[in-house]
Amino acid sequence: MPKTTIIYWMLVLAIVTTGCDPAEVVERQPDPPVAVVKEVEEVEAESPKVESATSPAISAFLPKFDALSAKGFVPTLRRGSTGIGYTLETMLNIEENNSPGGDFMGMELKAFRDDDLTMNDSEKMNLFLKEPKWTDGLKSADRVRKYGYVNDNGRTALYSTVRIEINSHKFAFEVEDNSSKVWLKFDGQRIAYWTREILAKRLKEKHTETVFVSAHTRGKGQEEEFHYYGVTWCREPSVDEFISLLRDGEVMLELRMHLKETGATRNHGSCFRIKQNRIKDLFKHSVQVRP
Repeated sequence: MPKTTIIYWMLVLAIVTTGCDPAEVVERQPDPPVAVVKEVEEVEAESPKVESATSPAISAFLPKFDALSAKGFVPTLRRGSTGIGYTLETMLNIEENNSPGGDFMGMELKAFRDDDLTMNDSEKMNLFLKEPKWTDGLKSADRVRKYGYVNDNGRTALYSTVRIEINSHKFAFEVEDNSSKVWLKFDGQRIAYWTREILAKRLKEKHTETVFVSAHTRGKGQEEEFHYYGVTWCREPSVDEFISLLRDGEVMLELRMHLKETGATRNHGSCFRIKQNRIKDLFKHSVQVRP
């Protein structure tokens, strides 16, 4: 039988048995081994998926962060505890601000010194500033005189950390049973309050989205250096969790005011703070996106 005839019948047989075009039979490549497919799937599963479609801020932030992280250690641009945040924002060309909203496209940035990706229980972070609704009927200067003390510089001051348990300055929180209000008490008497709605509003204004950046550090003082390496992206803060953490003593308030020589009050703002290791508990969603 001629060779061309044999080839012809082989092609016919391919069409009958596979139902495919012979060219497809020739060009079809073998499936990859199962082990290779599994390895690719595992790599994809390990990569955190950021909902960039719903978060322009984190999508814009990550490339900037990656470029900064690739620099390795960078020198601090400000001495002291605030140097880590100031240096981060300056290196990312973000102007320092005290606005009610976030730092970067409405997203709040928080940086902390940490070498093991575990937020420190002994350290605290600022959440937001919010003055209470005072019910004591006092003017601000009289308030400092009544609740404050004379410090080592001979200045009348009121700097106190308030928690759910009464402190040495006789301040404490009280949460109403229905959580509709958080009261500030002095010596057992209610003197000011925040409503649940006000606290929820400030949380949403300041922390709708928040990025927590961790950094390795070396050196001290003006010689300190930071290597920014970790990013945890959080969104949708819960006022219920905020109040729960306040009840547990994990959220606190810093009263920060004194009288100037003129007798006028200098108020740095009443600041709610939280222990670093509990910050993620405030949010409904938390994703570690770097490293």
